[in-house]
Amino acid sequence: MKSLYGVFGAVGRWPEWQRFFDRSRTGMITSFLALGLCFPALWLVMVGLETERAQLAGSDVPDFRIAPFVLIIGLWLLSFPMTSALVGILMSRTDRLPLWWTVRNWAVTWLCVALGLVFVGVVFLGLPAIIGYGALLAAYLGLLPIDIRLAQRAGGFSFSTAILIGCIVVSTGMMVMLTGLLQVMSPP
Repeated sequence: MKSLYGVFGAVGRWPEWQRFFDRSRTGMITSFLALGLCFPALWLVMVGLETERAQLAGSDVPDFRIAPFVLIIGLWLLSFPMTSALVGILMSRTDRLPLWWTVRNWAVTWLCVALGLVFVGVVFLGLPAIIGYGALLAAYLGLLPIDIRLAQRAGGFSFSTAILIGCIVVSTGMMVMLTGLLQVMSPP
Protein backbone atom coordinates (compact mmCIF):
# COMPACT_ATOMS: atom_id res chain seq x y z
CA MET A 1 0.00 0.00 0.00
CA LYS A 2 2.93 2.28 0.66
CA SER A 3 3.79 2.24 -3.05
CA LEU A 4 0.24 3.29 -3.94
CA TYR A 5 0.63 6.41 -1.80
CA GLY A 6 3.97 7.00 -3.48
CA VAL A 7 2.39 6.79 -6.93
CA PHE A 8 -0.28 9.32 -5.92
CA GLY A 9 2.45 11.53 -4.50
CA ALA A 10 4.61 11.28 -7.61
CA VAL A 11 1.74 11.98 -9.97
CA GLY A 12 0.40 14.71 -7.68
CA ARG A 13 2.24 17.46 -5.92
CA TRP A 14 3.36 15.79 -2.72
CA PRO A 15 6.72 17.24 -1.77
CA GLU A 16 8.33 14.12 -0.27
CA TRP A 17 6.78 11.43 -2.45
CA GLN A 18 10.10 9.56 -2.86
CA ARG A 19 10.05 8.40 0.77
CA PHE A 20 7.25 5.96 -0.11
CA PHE A 21 9.58 3.94 -2.34
CA ASP A 22 12.49 1.68 -1.53
CA ARG A 23 15.17 3.32 -3.67
CA SER A 24 17.65 0.48 -3.27
CA ARG A 25 18.36 -2.21 -5.85
CA THR A 26 16.06 -4.53 -3.89
CA GLY A 27 13.24 -2.00 -4.17
CA MET A 28 13.71 -1.74 -7.92
CA ILE A 29 13.74 -5.53 -8.32
CA THR A 30 10.62 -5.77 -6.14
CA SER A 31 8.85 -3.29 -8.41
CA PHE A 32 9.67 -5.42 -11.44
CA LEU A 33 8.39 -8.52 -9.64
CA ALA A 34 5.20 -6.63 -8.74
CA LEU A 35 4.51 -6.30 -12.46
CA GLY A 36 3.63 -9.98 -12.28
CA LEU A 37 0.26 -8.89 -10.87
CA CYS A 38 -0.49 -7.36 -14.26
CA PHE A 39 -0.71 -10.78 -15.91
CA PRO A 40 -3.77 -12.13 -14.03
CA ALA A 41 -5.40 -8.70 -14.00
CA LEU A 42 -5.05 -8.26 -17.76
CA TRP A 43 -6.08 -11.88 -18.28
CA LEU A 44 -9.38 -11.03 -16.58
CA VAL A 45 -9.72 -8.03 -18.90
CA MET A 46 -9.21 -10.23 -21.94
CA VAL A 47 -11.65 -12.87 -20.70
CA GLY A 48 -14.25 -10.20 -19.97
CA LEU A 49 -13.88 -8.54 -23.36
CA GLU A 50 -13.89 -11.81 -25.31
CA THR A 51 -16.86 -13.17 -23.36
CA GLU A 52 -18.84 -10.01 -24.04
CA ARG A 53 -17.89 -10.06 -27.72
CA ALA A 54 -18.90 -13.72 -28.04
CA GLN A 55 -22.25 -13.07 -26.34
CA LEU A 56 -22.99 -10.16 -28.68
CA ALA A 57 -22.07 -12.27 -31.71
CA GLY A 58 -24.08 -15.24 -30.43
CA SER A 59 -21.07 -17.55 -30.62
CA ASP A 60 -19.13 -19.66 -28.18
CA VAL A 61 -16.51 -18.09 -25.96
CA PRO A 62 -13.16 -18.90 -27.57
CA ASP A 63 -10.46 -20.92 -25.89
CA PHE A 64 -7.69 -18.66 -24.67
CA ARG A 65 -4.08 -19.47 -25.34
CA ILE A 66 -1.91 -18.36 -22.46
CA ALA A 67 1.55 -18.45 -24.08
CA PRO A 68 0.93 -15.68 -26.65
CA PHE A 69 -0.83 -13.61 -24.02
CA VAL A 70 2.09 -13.85 -21.59
CA LEU A 71 4.55 -13.02 -24.37
CA ILE A 72 2.62 -9.96 -25.53
CA ILE A 73 2.06 -8.57 -22.03
CA GLY A 74 5.65 -9.34 -21.05
CA LEU A 75 6.99 -7.47 -24.08
CA TRP A 76 4.64 -4.58 -23.34
CA LEU A 77 5.85 -4.38 -19.75
CA LEU A 78 9.49 -4.51 -20.89
CA SER A 79 8.99 -1.82 -23.52
CA PHE A 80 9.10 0.90 -20.85
CA PRO A 81 12.45 0.06 -19.27
CA MET A 82 14.00 -0.37 -22.70
CA THR A 83 12.61 2.91 -24.03
CA SER A 84 13.42 4.86 -20.89
CA ALA A 85 16.93 3.40 -20.79
CA LEU A 86 17.50 4.62 -24.33
CA VAL A 87 16.13 8.05 -23.44
CA GLY A 88 18.25 8.12 -20.27
CA ILE A 89 21.41 7.26 -22.19
CA LEU A 90 20.70 9.77 -24.96
CA MET A 91 19.93 12.55 -22.48
CA SER A 92 22.58 11.64 -19.88
CA ARG A 93 20.05 10.86 -17.16
CA THR A 94 20.92 7.27 -16.36
CA ASP A 95 21.30 8.14 -12.67
CA ARG A 96 17.51 8.67 -12.47
CA LEU A 97 16.56 5.41 -14.17
CA PRO A 98 16.22 3.19 -11.05
CA LEU A 99 13.80 5.59 -9.36
CA TRP A 100 11.90 6.19 -12.60
CA TRP A 101 11.59 2.44 -13.25
CA THR A 102 10.50 1.75 -9.69
CA VAL A 103 7.80 4.43 -9.64
CA ARG A 104 6.51 3.61 -13.11
CA ASN A 105 6.40 -0.13 -12.38
CA TRP A 106 4.31 0.49 -9.28
CA ALA A 107 2.04 2.89 -11.18
CA VAL A 108 1.37 0.31 -13.89
CA THR A 109 0.93 -2.46 -11.32
CA TRP A 110 -1.70 -0.51 -9.38
CA LEU A 111 -3.42 0.56 -12.61
CA CYS A 112 -3.62 -3.09 -13.75
CA VAL A 113 -4.84 -4.24 -10.33
CA ALA A 114 -7.62 -1.64 -10.38
CA LEU A 115 -8.57 -2.69 -13.89
CA GLY A 116 -8.53 -6.35 -12.87
CA LEU A 117 -10.85 -5.63 -9.93
CA VAL A 118 -13.35 -3.96 -12.26
CA PHE A 119 -13.25 -6.97 -14.57
CA VAL A 120 -13.74 -9.35 -11.63
CA GLY A 121 -17.07 -7.58 -11.32
CA VAL A 122 -17.74 -7.91 -15.04
CA VAL A 123 -16.74 -11.57 -15.37
CA PHE A 124 -17.95 -13.01 -12.06
CA LEU A 125 -20.46 -10.60 -10.54
CA GLY A 126 -22.52 -9.61 -13.57
CA LEU A 127 -21.40 -5.98 -13.68
CA PRO A 128 -22.40 -4.44 -17.03
CA ALA A 129 -19.63 -4.73 -19.60
CA ILE A 130 -19.88 -1.02 -20.38
CA ILE A 131 -18.37 -0.32 -16.96
CA GLY A 132 -15.43 -2.54 -17.85
CA TYR A 133 -15.04 -0.79 -21.19
CA GLY A 134 -15.11 2.57 -19.41
CA ALA A 135 -12.45 1.47 -16.93
CA LEU A 136 -10.29 0.13 -19.76
CA LEU A 137 -10.60 3.40 -21.67
CA ALA A 138 -9.79 5.42 -18.55
CA ALA A 139 -6.70 3.28 -17.91
CA TYR A 140 -5.59 3.60 -21.52
CA LEU A 141 -6.07 7.37 -21.58
CA GLY A 142 -4.69 7.77 -18.06
CA LEU A 143 -1.36 6.13 -18.83
CA LEU A 144 -0.15 9.06 -20.95
CA PRO A 145 -0.53 11.76 -18.30
CA ILE A 146 0.93 9.38 -15.71
CA ASP A 147 3.97 8.75 -17.91
CA ILE A 148 4.38 12.46 -18.59
CA ARG A 149 4.27 13.30 -14.91
CA LEU A 150 6.63 10.48 -13.95
CA ALA A 151 9.11 11.51 -16.63
CA GLN A 152 9.00 14.97 -15.09
CA ARG A 153 9.15 14.04 -11.41
CA ALA A 154 11.02 10.71 -11.32
CA GLY A 155 12.99 11.14 -14.53
CA GLY A 156 13.93 14.73 -13.79
CA PHE A 157 13.01 16.15 -17.20
CA SER A 158 11.49 19.53 -17.95
CA PHE A 159 7.76 19.61 -18.63
CA SER A 160 8.08 19.95 -22.41
CA THR A 161 10.65 17.16 -22.60
CA ALA A 162 8.48 15.01 -20.32
CA ILE A 163 5.56 15.41 -22.74
CA LEU A 164 7.69 14.14 -25.60
CA ILE A 165 9.07 11.26 -23.52
CA GLY A 166 5.59 10.30 -22.27
CA CYS A 167 4.29 10.18 -25.85
CA ILE A 168 7.26 8.07 -26.97
CA VAL A 169 6.87 5.66 -24.05
CA VAL A 170 3.13 5.17 -24.52
CA SER A 171 3.31 4.88 -28.31
CA THR A 172 6.15 2.34 -28.08
CA GLY A 173 4.16 0.26 -25.62
CA MET A 174 1.04 0.42 -27.77
CA MET A 175 3.00 -0.57 -30.89
CA VAL A 176 4.33 -3.63 -29.06
CA MET A 177 0.87 -4.54 -27.77
CA LEU A 178 -0.95 -4.05 -31.08
CA THR A 179 1.70 -5.82 -33.15
CA GLY A 180 1.57 -8.76 -30.78
CA LEU A 181 -2.21 -8.90 -30.79
CA LEU A 182 -2.30 -8.73 -34.60
CA GLN A 183 0.09 -11.67 -34.78
CA VAL A 184 -2.00 -13.74 -32.40
CA MET A 185 -5.41 -12.80 -33.78
CA SER A 186 -4.62 -12.96 -37.49
CA PRO A 187 -5.65 -16.13 -39.28
CA PRO A 188 -2.84 -18.58 -40.16
